[in-house]
Amino acid sequence: MRLWGSEIDAIYSGRLLVNLQLDGGADVTQLCDPKVNMPGERKINHWADSDEPGQIGNISYAPIAGNAQLFERFGADTLIINGVDAQTNSHETGRLFNWTGSNAEGHPSLSALFAAAQSPDQPLAYSVFGGISRTAGLINLNRFDDLSNMSVLARPDVDPHTSRPLRAASDVDRSRAIVQSDINRLLAQPNLSVRQRLNMLRYKDSRDGRDGLERLAELIPAPDEIEPAVDIDAGGYMFWSNLKQQMQGALMVFQSGLGSAADLSLGGFDSHDEHDPISDALFAHLADALNFFWDQAEKAGLADRILLVVGSDFGRTNHYNDANGKDHWPVGSYMIMERGATWGDRVVGLSDELHFAQPINPATLKADRSGVIPTPAHVHQSIRAYLGLTDFAEERGLGLNGVESLPLFDPFLSSSI
Repeated sequence: MRLWGSEIDAIYSGRLLVNLQLDGGADVTQLCDPKVNMPGERKINHWADSDEPGQIGNISYAPIAGNAQLFERFGADTLIINGVDAQTNSHETGRLFNWTGSNAEGHPSLSALFAAAQSPDQPLAYSVFGGISRTAGLINLNRFDDLSNMSVLARPDVDPHTSRPLRAASDVDRSRAIVQSDINRLLAQPNLSVRQRLNMLRYKDSRDGRDGLERLAELIPAPDEIEPAVDIDAGGYMFWSNLKQQMQGALMVFQSGLGSAADLSLGGFDSHDEHDPISDALFAHLADALNFFWDQAEKAGLADRILLVVGSDFGRTNHYNDANGKDHWPVGSYMIMERGATWGDRVVGLSDELHFAQPINPATLKADRSGVIPTPAHVHQSIRAYLGLTDFAEERGLGLNGVESLPLFDPFLSSSI
């Protein structure tokens, strides 16, 4: 690990992690765990009145929105994990469990853990553009609500609207020289406490990172080239999304070499009223955004380095309520994507006809009454192992104790075959 006060590390060029959080509780029976209606049971999906689930490779999907195009393009690079029991109907607990692997406070989000292990010294190691974020004290996060904020961060002495300098270059250089002189003078004092010296060294390091922020500044597009937020009309219900802009920002941070992990989010999935038009519109937007993300990642030369994890708080009930909506349901799914994945085109974990999670054998992943029902903890344990984070977490007292690491990434194991 780099000592405080040494030179800023070189451009980060390792693996990258993106968490895409579908906030509100996405109905995966209308995405990657499709369910038809069962005789004698309440209707689970209106689309099943006239259609059957689609199939591309080993992946079964609901024939709505942009699902067919999504899995036609990315199915070979996608792992579906179905029948994941969040063990809660609470949004707060569900988000915490699904993105940290623990339903109690004190654990970092997967992205924070990854950033702390991979690029702890980079100034934008962990960037949050949306969704839940937990650091457990491992690393600082950088939150961006608007891509234009990056311009202010990267070039605080330039007007982000006109790109004109706010001060003369000579004045900026003189101010920086004065600050640097003061830092060196303070560090030379023998009576500094350990905490004071550490804080000064951290401050010095952050200033030494200006060259890196200049790299980021060069990548920030002009205002008219920033992906605009969009209004989504879901049968009269209006939603707002800047997901593509979030993706654009995350890829810029990665391209600059200043960070390794990012959180993104798409909200609106808490569809207690008029569920179908909302779910359909949001999943269509999701498919479009994922196409955009991977296209942009390819253009930036990053596509081979990214692991993308898509999940939600939990799922939605296996029937409609009186408002034609669906309520909270603990069972959901994850989609994990990586270009050229040897473990793609697979479905592991399963739920029954009424979307109750079913136990699987922890070694073979086949249905097994004496097996385990996967929870977010199992998923995180497996992703941690895949990304080489297990020892790092355990050495810091952040292990997911007593939780099996299921062989989710074994290309020869599947629950659907």
